[in-house]
Amino acid sequence: MMDSIRGNLKYIFPVLIIIVVTGLVLSRVYQPKKAIPVPEIQISAAEAVNHVGTPAKVCGTVVSADFIREIDGNLTFLNFGQPHPNQLFTAVIWGEERSKWKTPPEQKYKNRQICVTGSIEMHEGTPQIVVGRPEQIVLERKDD
Repeated sequence: MMDSIRGNLKYIFPVLIIIVVTGLVLSRVYQPKKAIPVPEIQISAAEAVNHVGTPAKVCGTVVSADFIREIDGNLTFLNFGQPHPNQLFTAVIWGEERSKWKTPPEQKYKNRQICVTGSIEMHEGTPQIVVGRPEQIVLERKDD
């Protein structure tokens, strides 16, 4: 029996090597989408500063919205509470993600009440959520 197994090792070993190498290659090529964090809380834009590091649903009115090509990354900023530079909270959309919206986000959400889901982080003293998918933003009122 052991001789039979040893005799087959010369066939089994190369197959195992191919399986391992294929797995390593695929793990570098395939990058699954990051899941949207399940919000622990629902808060206003003004409260976001007190919940940095927390997955949350942040709700409020987008008072200013800008797509800025001049910034590396072609960023879209949805500012809540007050216009930039005094915003209470910002939803940030990187340029590479903009094509996921049928209507440009700065047009779709300006002057609208929305909720943004994600992990709150601080950037230059302002709490923000980086938005990668339209599903992270929900209109609070569909008023047009």
